[in-house]
Amino acid sequence: MRRRHTLGLFAATSVLLVACGASVPEGAVDAEWQAAPEGHPDHDPVMPVGPGGDLEVEAGDFFFEIVGGQPVTGEIEVTGINVSSSFHDIHFAGAAEGSEIIEMDGNETSSGTVMLFPGEATMWCDVPGHREAGMEATVTIYATEEEAAEAAEDGEMGDGDDTEDAIGAEDGDDADPVDPAGD
Repeated sequence: MRRRHTLGLFAATSVLLVACGASVPEGAVDAEWQAAPEGHPDHDPVMPVGPGGDLEVEAGDFFFEIVGGQPVTGEIEVTGINVSSSFHDIHFAGAAEGSEIIEMDGNETSSGTVMLFPGEATMWCDVPGHREAGMEATVTIYATEEEAAEAAEDGEMGDGDDTEDAIGAEDGDDADPVDPAGD
């Protein structure tokens, strides 16, 4: 009796699977996933996944200089240090939804969260004429903390030699990110 029951269940399952397979339209297997358009209730924005990190940027009259931090994909706490008397801001190309624009009054420091993906990110000041005058820079956003630490050890992070000291990656000390020399 048990064999018949098992055999019957197997046969019924096989028929059901064949019947279901016959109802799938031809080409459906090759269909590509489509995202709901922005504004639709089912729209899920693509967000960077990662531990995040930090980035410290000096902004002056027509320049940006990366002075510290370890920018890793995800939520990155960006601190803008304005060393001039003019207003500046920091925008990031390709930042995910919900990212902030860092705005700094003259001689002020301001922070905000920017969600960035791994790769090269362009930042710029959006005050009229500032970007054209040189307030644009590229920063590498690392995929992992290990990748960022390795870049710091190799001296590949930031714009100059002071950045390596500001990060403290080579000797592990806690150097001041604004004044690496401690003056």
